[in-house]
Amino acid sequence: MPITLPSISRRRWIKGSLAAALAPVWSKAQEADNAETWVLFSDTHIAADKTLEVRGVIMGENLSRCVNQVLKIGQKPFGVLINGDVAYLDGQQGDYDTFLNLISPLRESAVQVHCTLGNHDDRKNFIAAMTSPQDPRPVEGRHVEVLSSATMNWVLLDSLLEINKTPGQLGEAQLGWLDRTLSAAADKPTVVMSHHNPQGPVPEGKKLTGLLDSDALFTVLAKHKKVKALIYGHTHTWEHQMHDATGIHLINLPPVAYVFNQARPNGWVIAKVTAEKLELELRALNPAHEKHGEKIVVSWAA
Repeated sequence: MPITLPSISRRRWIKGSLAAALAPVWSKAQEADNAETWVLFSDTHIAADKTLEVRGVIMGENLSRCVNQVLKIGQKPFGVLINGDVAYLDGQQGDYDTFLNLISPLRESAVQVHCTLGNHDDRKNFIAAMTSPQDPRPVEGRHVEVLSSATMNWVLLDSLLEINKTPGQLGEAQLGWLDRTLSAAADKPTVVMSHHNPQGPVPEGKKLTGLLDSDALFTVLAKHKKVKALIYGHTHTWEHQMHDATGIHLINLPPVAYVFNQARPNGWVIAKVTAEKLELELRALNPAHEKHGEKIVVSWAA
C-alpha cells in the first residue's frame, strides 16, 4: 500500500478496504452540505534542508503553507492524498524526516495522510521512514491501496520505475491487481490515482517521460464503468481533459513545489464529493493567479 500515516491524536482509524468504509471525522460544515472533503497534494519535493530553494521556490515553505491552509478550510478532510515525488530529487532518508516534520500539524489535527511513490522517491528509504513491517503488500515490490468511503472508492497506484529517471511504469502484476480490485470493489464511483501522467505515442527522436504502459492501463480501466477519473501529477501542471476512447476524466494536479512554466500555478486541490459528483477546486499558492479557485467537475452519472 502507499504510505498511510495515521493521525497522531486520533489513532482509531479504519483503513480503506474493499469491504469497509473509512471512518470519517465529520464537522458541522460537512454535515450541512452532505459532502465528503478530501485534499490532494502532488510533487512536494521536500529536501532534508527545509530551506532549500529551487527554481525560485523554497519547497519546505510551500508545503508548510499548504498544510496551514488545509487546517483553515473549516472542514476536516477524510484524508490528505499526496501523489508522489514526496522527496526532492532521489529520496534521501533526511528528505522523508523533514517531510514528516512539515506535515505533523495535519496528523496532530487527526487527519490521516496517504502518500504514493514518484520517480524522485526511493522505495527503501520511503518505507523505512513511514511504514510498518506489518503493513500489507498486495503487489510484491509495489505500494498500492484502496480507500473506500460511503460515496466513492480511491485506488492508489505505484508508478515508480527508476529513482531520478523520468518515465514510470505500473507493470503486469500491478495492472492485474488493479483489474481484480476494480472487479471486486463496491459498485461506487471510483477514482484512480498514479504519479505519472498517461502518455501516447511521441514524435520520433523524443523520449517518453510519462507512464510507459499507458495503453495497458486504459485497457484495464475501460473494462470498469465505475472508474470516472484518473488523477496524476509529475508534469507540474494543473490541467483537465478527457480520454477519447474511454470518456474518463484526466486530471493533472498542480505541484506544491515549483512549476516548470512560470505562467502555471502551484498549490493544492480540495475535493468535494457528493452522491452526484466530484468537484475539484484549485487552491493556488498565489491567490491572485487567474486559475485560483478554478473548478473541475466529474459527474458520476456520465
